[in-house]
Amino acid sequence: MKRLRTLMFISMYLTAGQALAQVNIEALRRDAGSTGLSGALSMNLEMHTGNTDLKEIGLEGRMDYNHPRVNTFILARNDFGWEQGERFADEGLIHLRQHYPLHGRIGIEAFTQYNYDTTYRLDTRVLAGGGFRFHLIESDAFRLWEGASAFLEHERLSELSDRDDHPEKTSVVRWNHYLSSRIAVNDRVATTCTVYFQPLWNAIGDTRVLGELNLEIDLAGPLVLTLNFVTRYDSRPPEGVDKLDTVLENGLAVTF
Repeated sequence: MKRLRTLMFISMYLTAGQALAQVNIEALRRDAGSTGLSGALSMNLEMHTGNTDLKEIGLEGRMDYNHPRVNTFILARNDFGWEQGERFADEGLIHLRQHYPLHGRIGIEAFTQYNYDTTYRLDTRVLAGGGFRFHLIESDAFRLWEGASAFLEHERLSELSDRDDHPEKTSVVRWNHYLSSRIAVNDRVATTCTVYFQPLWNAIGDTRVLGELNLEIDLAGPLVLTLNFVTRYDSRPPEGVDKLDTVLENGLAVTF
């Protein structure tokens, strides 16, 4: 049973809205004081019968290695399914990040990511970058972080309409600024709030914003109830894709 908890992280989600191509790393970080290796594996299943024959499976895995000199974090997830007997893939992502403490409450980060999301006409996105992370407030009850970085992003879009002025392939540099807070209500309840702001380096009007509010409630032992509300905004989405998305999730998790 101990080995099973070490290898498995089982969650069941009821989701309204669309999956996000962006990922909120702040909500997935482990406590800075912990050391060693930790990980998680989650799965969700969605089935529709009747007018639509749809079966969808989502898999997600996470691995952390905390050391006083470096923190290594890797996340991978994939959503795939079958509609009317034909297999399709909606969204996939792999993210690798390393954080190096420098002095006091300042550290530097380096990261790279690959993802795709057919919902947003995104065939491929590859990015790599780095920057600084600042621990503004550190206490048992309240923590506040700020990050400032830049990344090079290459995108390839597909299924664009004739009216769409987006090129199929782009390579750009974006700024990445985030503010994240964590409040420990008590020993069993904690909440995390994070906002990402990612404008084009030479055109601030072309920007993406990701906001996420997470609530975690420890039930008993390794069981955790999770509630998430996510807002995503893209000022220049492809034709036929809404600028604003909201997602509401709740789940039950087994953690270690």
